Amino acid sequence: MRGSPKGWGERLALCAGIGWLAVACAVPVSLADGRWRERTGGASIADLAALDASWRRAELAGPLLSFVGPDDARACWIRSCRGAAAPARAEAHALLISLDEVKVEQEGGVVLAGVESWALRARAVERGRAVQLAAVTRVAAGCTDDFLLVTPHDLAAHEPVFERWWASFEPGSRG
Repeated sequence: MRGSPKGWGERLALCAGIGWLAVACAVPVSLADGRWRERTGGASIADLAALDASWRRAELAGPLLSFVGPDDARACWIRSCRGAAAPARAEAHALLISLDEVKVEQEGGVVLAGVESWALRARAVERGRAVQLAAVTRVAAGCTDDFLLVTPHDLAAHEPVFERWWASFEPGSRG
C-alpha cells in the first residue's frame, strides 16, 4: 500500500504467525482483577483465558497481549500510539496487506468503548497456509487498537468468545 505508515502490514503478521516467538522481556501489560491492563495509559481488556479455559496466554514480540487457543487459533491485542492514524476502516484494511489472496467476506462499523470502529472477517493465505481471520479496529486519541483472531481452521468455532473478549475493552486515559 503506497504511502502507508511504516508497520501497517506488520500488525497482522505479528498475530498471524510471522514473528510468533516467545520472548523473555518486560511485558507492558499486567493482570489484575481479571483484566489485562496496559501500563502506560491504563487501557484494559478481560482475560481471554478466564472467558474460555481452552485459551492460554503467550508472551510474544510485537502484540501487546497474545493468546493461543484450540486448533492453533491465535488472538491478540495490538496497540499503536503513533499520534496520527487513518480512519478505523483504513486501519483495519491495512492489517491485510501482509497476506496473499485476501478475500474480505464481511465488514462494517461497530461501536467499541463508545467509538465507531471497524470489524471485518476474511480468508487469506499467510506464508503458504490458508487462514481465516476476524479483526476489530478502534482508532481514538492517536492510538489504534487492533483485536485479531486468526486460525487455519473454522473461525466460527472461536468467534463467540472472541466477540466477548474485544467487547470488554476499556480505553483508559488515552482514548
